[in-house]
Amino acid sequence: MHLAEILGIGRTRAEEKWTLGLVDLAVQAAGAALDEAGNGGPTAVVVGNALGGALGDQRNLAPYLARRLGLTSAETHNIADDEASGGAALRLALVLLATGEHDAVLVVGAEKVSDALADEVEAARATGLDAMREAGFGFGPAVAAGLGMRSYVDQHGIGRELFYHLPATAHLHAAANRLAFFPWELSREQYEKSAIVADPLTVCDQAPLCDGAAAVLIGRPSARADSRVRIIGSAAVSTTPGIAGPVLDLELPAARRSARAALDQAGLAVDQVSVFDLHDSNSFIAALSIEAVGLAPRGRALARAADGEFRFDGAAPLWTFGGLKARGHAPGASGLFQVAEAALQLRGEAGGGQVDDARTALVQCLGSFGSTAVTHVLGA
Repeated sequence: MHLAEILGIGRTRAEEKWTLGLVDLAVQAAGAALDEAGNGGPTAVVVGNALGGALGDQRNLAPYLARRLGLTSAETHNIADDEASGGAALRLALVLLATGEHDAVLVVGAEKVSDALADEVEAARATGLDAMREAGFGFGPAVAAGLGMRSYVDQHGIGRELFYHLPATAHLHAAANRLAFFPWELSREQYEKSAIVADPLTVCDQAPLCDGAAAVLIGRPSARADSRVRIIGSAAVSTTPGIAGPVLDLELPAARRSARAALDQAGLAVDQVSVFDLHDSNSFIAALSIEAVGLAPRGRALARAADGEFRFDGAAPLWTFGGLKARGHAPGASGLFQVAEAALQLRGEAGGGQVDDARTALVQCLGSFGSTAVTHVLGA
């Protein structure tokens, strides 16, 4: 199925940007996407942002962005679906195209976290969980991931050190990405000496929270032979929220169902996908995501990573620009970073991280500790 064409993409570097505000970041990425497209302007703007309201930053971001871009008559929408906000914004944009009322829609994800204290940011992220029963008792994403990692090690009877191979893969690939926050390889010694965040989760198991923005301009499908990169599958699934399911069951049902639905819509099996970009906000969620999508059986994600199956030259290249872990994690924008980077792969413009003969890509972002999953499948 041909849902939309990607007309232009734009990205900032994921980093600490002390001289730029949230709207500034969004403008930079959006302007790059519009410049790349070159002709025709969007008549709708959809913005994903996870934490702006909670951190006292600009709310209702879309109309302010549209005004800065000169799109004063555009229809605007804002999406706040926790860390799935970027992917959900693109999902809404596809719906707007499907109505026939718009020929092009601009989708932007933006996040600004460096102006807040680390404890404030973690408290804001925690409200993406159950604000009363989880966040209110001190549970945040890091604590939940620590519990989950311990459960994964105990239930599957594996060594905790095997988790090293997930961030190591991300860092290996980030070394070829000039916009990555951590463009260097991660040694085993660095990983083993990394400070504990929530035992056994360490600093090196966590994606660094960053400022950043990414944008994708999409247009209605065309039949021309030189068609651009296309979005050929899209699905969003939400299941019962809460950390208990992932931690105790070691499963992400929303991620599994969302990936299956998007692949079915695209008419593809998982082994027909050239490159993958899954949600790796921490090593625990990364392992469950790999297994949910079908890249490894239950309990085998770490072993397959150790075997090199997710490297550039492996059976299922994953996080080819470094993923959230090494490219950097701007929560409301990460889903659109994933899509923009997948488009570069399919255009053959991934530089030193290019996967040979990449023709299809699957990207998935998660919100509320995996209870919301948005998956997009791209084709060249």
